Amino acid sequence: MAAQKKQSSSMLFFFMLMLAMLVLFDEGLRGTLADAVGAVFFPLLGFDHQFPVLTIFLAGSVMIFITTVIRHFTMDWIAMARNQAIMSKFQKEYRQARLDNNTYKIKKLEKLQPELMKRQTEVSSKQMKVMPITFIVIIPVFTWIWDFLMNSTYYYVDVPWAMHVNMFDKTAIFPNWILLYMLLSIPLTQVIQYAFKILSWKERKAEAHAG
Repeated sequence: MAAQKKQSSSMLFFFMLMLAMLVLFDEGLRGTLADAVGAVFFPLLGFDHQFPVLTIFLAGSVMIFITTVIRHFTMDWIAMARNQAIMSKFQKEYRQARLDNNTYKIKKLEKLQPELMKRQTEVSSKQMKVMPITFIVIIPVFTWIWDFLMNSTYYYVDVPWAMHVNMFDKTAIFPNWILLYMLLSIPLTQVIQYAFKILSWKERKAEAHAG
């Protein structure tokens, strides 16, 4: 049963990934979806194409906030943190046992390993289940940002390491506008996730005191 659930989660994830690729690279689908999102986003965040970097940041912020809220209410952050702590302690003790050539402890830890791996798999499976839901938010926002930049008359940006960078030129495999989005969004993502984790800890602590 667990294997079937994991397989179905993986299939749904890859289906949504393929759908995302189809939408992003099919000009007709991308344009239709971008127009729908733009009806709301452009009046609020478009600034008449005057500040594309600010638009990318704000649109990305909306997307990050919504997807973080989804993850917050669909995942148990405390259980994840507890599992990570257990795995970290196990790996530390296992490494030390190997260094000490402590065969008794190595065998003892190896007996625990299947259960720990099972827990890790369950956590990964839960994360996989959430991904298709977040794609429902991510795909429309990305299509709108792409369409927004395509319709801009000026799409150059100055960054700390270069001047007048074309946002559609590629660095490695990604266009520069995606790298710019990542640069702007990663710190914000960490802040929002940290805030929600603190909220989870406070809620759990309050429940424990009430119980």
